[in-house]
Amino acid sequence: MLYALLLAGGKSSRMGGNKSTLSFDGKTLLEHSLALLKLSGADHVLISGEVEGHQTIPDLLPECGPLGGLHAAVHTIDDKVGLDGSSLLVIPVDMPMLDSLTLTRLFVSIGAADSCFYEGEVFPCVFKLSPQLRDYLDGLFSESTALGGDRSMKALLRAFSARPIDTLGLPENVFFNLNSPEEWSQFKKMQWE
Repeated sequence: MLYALLLAGGKSSRMGGNKSTLSFDGKTLLEHSLALLKLSGADHVLISGEVEGHQTIPDLLPECGPLGGLHAAVHTIDDKVGLDGSSLLVIPVDMPMLDSLTLTRLFVSIGAADSCFYEGEVFPCVFKLSPQLRDYLDGLFSESTALGGDRSMKALLRAFSARPIDTLGLPENVFFNLNSPEEWSQFKKMQWE
């Protein structure tokens, strides 16, 4: 079973507006990402954050960034079906150059590891759904919800001895991330090249 978590709950403060509603090729970034996850083989797609018109997973701990979204998703899956070692693919809504081959290569590569990611990147990443992951995330936030240090995606990948996957053969700019109006303009220009 492959679950996918689409992180769409960021503040988008540098962008100046909700990134998930930005549109290209007749679709919003949210619609594009949802279609990509389905094309990549996700059996169930969960959306973190508040997105009008879509069923989403509310954060159990507000203002905790991607880790907060992951924490809520793990608990939601655990409450509904349990944590049985299925994979959870995690992508942010603001990486429009991701493609299905890149995502498929990642989740197929997890093998016996607890998590994996592409070298030099945090997203996309994959985790095995386990009580250990749930308990670790609970422990991270048991004393504080301040982000940084151990409360980051990089630290979580290190803690779970994530398997790094090389990026050889991947498309150029596949990990391009949109955080500002300038990057949005750059992305739109790349679409015309």
